[in-house]
Amino acid sequence: MMEADVESNIDRLDREEIIAQVFYSAELNRDFYKSVYSSQKEIDVIGEISRHIAVLLRKIIKEEGMTDNYKASDFVTVFRIGLTYTMIDNLFSHHPLDYDVIADRVNSALHFTLSNHTSEE
Repeated sequence: MMEADVESNIDRLDREEIIAQVFYSAELNRDFYKSVYSSQKEIDVIGEISRHIAVLLRKIIKEEGMTDNYKASDFVTVFRIGLTYTMIDNLFSHHPLDYDVIADRVNSALHFTLSNHTSEE
Protein backbone atom coordinates (compact mmCIF):
# COMPACT_ATOMS: atom_id res chain seq x y z
CA MET A 1 0.00 0.00 0.00
CA MET A 2 2.61 2.54 1.03
CA GLU A 3 4.73 1.72 -1.99
CA ALA A 4 1.78 2.53 -4.24
CA ASP A 5 1.29 5.84 -2.44
CA VAL A 6 4.91 6.96 -2.51
CA GLU A 7 7.14 5.21 -5.03
CA SER A 8 4.48 4.83 -7.72
CA ASN A 9 3.67 8.54 -7.56
CA ILE A 10 7.14 9.98 -6.97
CA ASP A 11 7.60 11.24 -10.52
CA ARG A 12 3.92 11.93 -11.15
CA LEU A 13 2.65 13.98 -8.20
CA ASP A 14 4.21 16.83 -6.23
CA ARG A 15 5.30 16.22 -2.65
CA GLU A 16 2.24 17.84 -1.10
CA GLU A 17 -0.04 15.55 -3.10
CA ILE A 18 1.98 12.47 -2.16
CA ILE A 19 1.86 13.37 1.54
CA ALA A 20 -1.90 13.88 1.30
CA GLN A 21 -2.19 10.52 -0.49
CA VAL A 22 -0.20 8.76 2.25
CA PHE A 23 -2.47 10.07 5.00
CA TYR A 24 -5.62 9.48 2.93
CA SER A 25 -4.58 5.87 2.39
CA ALA A 26 -3.85 5.45 6.11
CA GLU A 27 -7.29 6.83 6.96
CA LEU A 28 -8.98 4.68 4.33
CA ASN A 29 -7.16 1.56 5.56
CA ARG A 30 -7.29 2.47 9.26
CA ASP A 31 -8.42 -0.98 10.44
CA PHE A 32 -5.69 -2.75 8.46
CA TYR A 33 -2.89 -0.48 9.71
CA LYS A 34 -4.11 -0.66 13.32
CA SER A 35 -4.30 -4.45 13.14
CA VAL A 36 -0.85 -4.81 11.61
CA TYR A 37 0.71 -2.36 14.06
CA SER A 38 -0.91 -4.05 17.05
CA SER A 39 -0.32 -7.66 16.06
CA GLN A 40 3.03 -7.75 14.27
CA LYS A 41 5.98 -8.58 16.45
CA GLU A 42 8.30 -10.06 13.82
CA ILE A 43 8.06 -7.10 11.44
CA ASP A 44 9.12 -3.56 12.27
CA VAL A 45 5.96 -1.83 11.04
CA ILE A 46 7.28 1.67 11.79
CA GLY A 47 10.48 0.83 9.94
CA GLU A 48 8.62 -0.54 6.94
CA ILE A 49 6.36 2.50 6.63
CA SER A 50 9.15 4.98 7.31
CA ARG A 51 11.36 3.48 4.58
CA HIS A 52 8.79 4.54 2.01
CA ILE A 53 8.58 8.01 3.55
CA ALA A 54 12.39 8.23 3.35
CA VAL A 55 12.20 7.76 -0.43
CA LEU A 56 10.03 10.85 -0.67
CA LEU A 57 12.21 12.87 1.72
CA ARG A 58 15.38 12.04 -0.24
CA LYS A 59 13.66 13.25 -3.40
CA ILE A 60 12.68 16.48 -1.63
CA ILE A 61 16.28 17.02 -0.53
CA LYS A 62 17.45 16.54 -4.08
CA GLU A 63 14.79 18.92 -5.47
CA GLU A 64 15.75 21.56 -2.91
CA GLY A 65 19.38 21.32 -4.01
CA MET A 66 20.47 20.18 -0.58
CA THR A 67 23.58 18.08 -0.51
CA ASP A 68 23.29 14.53 0.68
CA ASN A 69 25.46 15.02 3.75
CA TYR A 70 25.08 14.13 7.41
CA LYS A 71 22.61 16.99 8.03
CA ALA A 72 20.40 15.81 5.18
CA SER A 73 20.70 12.25 6.44
CA ASP A 74 19.73 13.37 9.95
CA PHE A 75 16.73 15.23 8.52
CA VAL A 76 15.53 12.13 6.66
CA THR A 77 16.03 9.87 9.68
CA VAL A 78 14.20 12.11 12.14
CA PHE A 79 11.44 13.37 9.86
CA ARG A 80 10.53 9.94 8.45
CA ILE A 81 10.11 8.45 11.92
CA GLY A 82 8.20 11.51 13.13
CA LEU A 83 5.88 11.44 10.14
CA THR A 84 5.26 7.72 10.58
CA TYR A 85 4.48 8.06 14.28
CA THR A 86 2.19 10.99 13.49
CA MET A 87 0.26 8.65 11.20
CA ILE A 88 0.11 5.81 13.75
CA ASP A 89 -0.85 8.16 16.58
CA ASN A 90 -3.76 9.52 14.56
CA LEU A 91 -4.95 6.01 13.71
CA PHE A 92 -5.27 5.16 17.40
CA SER A 93 -6.61 8.53 18.50
CA HIS A 94 -10.11 8.67 20.00
CA HIS A 95 -10.62 11.86 17.99
CA PRO A 96 -8.58 11.37 14.82
CA LEU A 97 -7.94 14.31 12.56
CA ASP A 98 -8.98 14.16 8.93
CA TYR A 99 -6.16 13.15 6.60
CA ASP A 100 -6.06 16.55 4.92
CA VAL A 101 -5.54 18.35 8.26
CA ILE A 102 -2.56 16.16 9.09
CA ALA A 103 -1.17 16.41 5.56
CA ASP A 104 -1.39 20.21 5.77
CA ARG A 105 0.48 20.16 9.09
CA VAL A 106 3.18 17.89 7.70
CA ASN A 107 3.57 20.05 4.60
CA SER A 108 3.72 23.16 6.77
CA ALA A 109 6.45 21.61 8.93
CA LEU A 110 8.37 20.59 5.82
CA HIS A 111 8.18 24.09 4.34
CA PHE A 112 9.24 25.61 7.68
CA THR A 113 12.21 23.25 8.00
CA LEU A 114 13.34 23.67 4.41
CA SER A 115 12.99 27.45 4.41
CA ASN A 116 15.00 27.67 7.62
CA HIS A 117 17.67 25.43 6.15
CA THR A 118 18.07 27.56 3.06
CA SER A 119 18.21 30.76 5.13
CA GLU A 120 21.13 29.31 7.13
CA GLU A 121 23.29 28.77 4.06
